Amino acid sequence: MDRESVRKSFNKFLKMYFNSCKEIYQELDYGELLTGRQFAYLRMIDKHKEVTMSELANLFNLSKPSVTEMIRKFEETNLIEKRRCETDGRVVYIRLTEQGNLLAKTNLLESQRAVEKLFTRLSDEEIQCLTELFEKVGEV
Repeated sequence: MDRESVRKSFNKFLKMYFNSCKEIYQELDYGELLTGRQFAYLRMIDKHKEVTMSELANLFNLSKPSVTEMIRKFEETNLIEKRRCETDGRVVYIRLTEQGNLLAKTNLLESQRAVEKLFTRLSDEEIQCLTELFEKVGEV
């Protein structure tokens, strides 16, 4: 098989995967796509459950103004909520809203949707073969 045929087949697979991603965003009623970096922020907040601006700045090696701007955007789109520390009013805790939590997990949802489509189109034997190929290619 020639490289161009493989490339075209791979692009068909990617199109199916990206269509699965679009479906997830539509179901979450979140048309505006986030950047990979913004997803990383959401996943980090999700991982820690609740973080301060300073902690986020340290985790991502960013300036506090950069974090403040990102958090402002997340707050405008209802992805995070803030809570002031009861003992030190200068400290603000950030945690994800329900929608933010869903978006933090979209990568998982996207791949689950794509796998559902594979299971509807392929036999158990083909799934096994494909899994072995993914494992082999993933080791590169």
